[in-house]
Amino acid sequence: MSFDLITQKKIYEALNGVISCPVYDNAPQGSGFPYVTIGEANLTDNDTDSTQNVYISYVIHVWSRADGRKEIKTIMGEIYSALHLTKFSESGYSFTENYFLSSDSFVDSDGKTRHGVQTFKLTMEII
Repeated sequence: MSFDLITQKKIYEALNGVISCPVYDNAPQGSGFPYVTIGEANLTDNDTDSTQNVYISYVIHVWSRADGRKEIKTIMGEIYSALHLTKFSESGYSFTENYFLSSDSFVDSDGKTRHGVQTFKLTMEII
């Protein structure tokens, strides 16, 4: 299994059923709001002479059509609580440094959809 696929699996497991809305890789057409999508991942090699590991920064998107920013900020808080400093576990891998990097929220170009973006970073090593 690839580093980024394992990471996506772990993120989904950490969020699904824990936050107050559905979590998708790609939201089905007609999905009701709010919902979360697991977005982009950027992998950077961090191998040493004796280890095979990678830095992964990953993005979580929150989508809402509620008036105001309360709903989107509430969900983003749930995501932060579910992911920041969480120690993932997967046979054959070690996860360290899973932490929050940044967040932003704005109204999308359609003028109706609120969009939240959070970025996290972790280190993953094959053991």
